[in-house]
Amino acid sequence: MTKLYRFELLSDVFVDACLRDASGKLMFLSCYGRDTSIQQMFSAFTLPQSQGGLDTFQLRDTGGNGRRHSVDVGDAERLGKHTGRLPRDNLFGNLVHAWVYDLRLQQADYANRVAWLMDRKETLVGDRLGQRLWDVYRQLSPVPLLDHWREPLMNATSSEYVTPFNEQSIYEPLGNIAAYRVQLEDSFLDTVSALVKSGVLTLSDRTAERLAA
Repeated sequence: MTKLYRFELLSDVFVDACLRDASGKLMFLSCYGRDTSIQQMFSAFTLPQSQGGLDTFQLRDTGGNGRRHSVDVGDAERLGKHTGRLPRDNLFGNLVHAWVYDLRLQQADYANRVAWLMDRKETLVGDRLGQRLWDVYRQLSPVPLLDHWREPLMNATSSEYVTPFNEQSIYEPLGNIAAYRVQLEDSFLDTVSALVKSGVLTLSDRTAERLAA
């Protein structure tokens, strides 16, 4: 069963997923409510506080502990939104499903070599996670990266360049989502160069050559 969180200032809005960055700012919100309540929420994100706007809000766990989670809206101009209407014959009546998201989740910041990876928890595990992070590496890298560099290069750099957002994060994701922020710092090229010089990264795939021999 999907866990829900109540939007405290809008009693008719319920949230099933929320992602915040390392400073607590809103990155992604998935919520349900009546159309008027959803539109009220959108307006509150864009209006100044003096006109009834919100710069922060609380999500309360609807489970037994009633724990509250603080979310900082930040600059609303960086947020996009999308809505869809649930079928009218659903159990709860005429509801809207709305998504609010930081535009950086959709588009990498190539100037600063930053990109986000977000999906359901069960899809970001094991080799699938490794491949998707590697795809982000290749997208951001200022130099071409060979496929067989994936394991040695990520083993050497992921702790420095990849920030996971999970249950251990200060601002843990709410709901069935996990996220990773990848930033290839200026030192990335020096690291690649050092690994090539040391023979860790090679032009040919030595593992494949051994298997073929």
